[in-house]
Amino acid sequence: MHSSTTLFTVGTALRRAENNNLPVEVLVHGQWLRGTVAGVDGHGVVLSTPSEHAVVRLDSISAVRIPETMTESSVAETFDQQHQLAVADAQNDDRAFAMPGATTA
Repeated sequence: MHSSTTLFTVGTALRRAENNNLPVEVLVHGQWLRGTVAGVDGHGVVLSTPSEHAVVRLDSISAVRIPETMTESSVAETFDQQHQLAVADAQNDDRAFAMPGATTA
């Protein structure tokens, strides 16, 4: 019997986003941070926006979001209006996580 196992990690997701120049959102202690991956190693990730950089330890990240499709706008236009790392409370009343600005049914 042959079994195949694939292990997806936070680091793998961030490296794929970096290789494809995609914006990401990472969940850190209940807050979403948004940016493009400027660098990632075994210890942390550098998230970048047009106006700032943030370094986040990989072991502090609970989840990573990468958009499935991209609009025709530039990466900078996918960030919030102030072009800063977006931080928002991630937990709804029902204890589920939601993206900032997302509407729920």
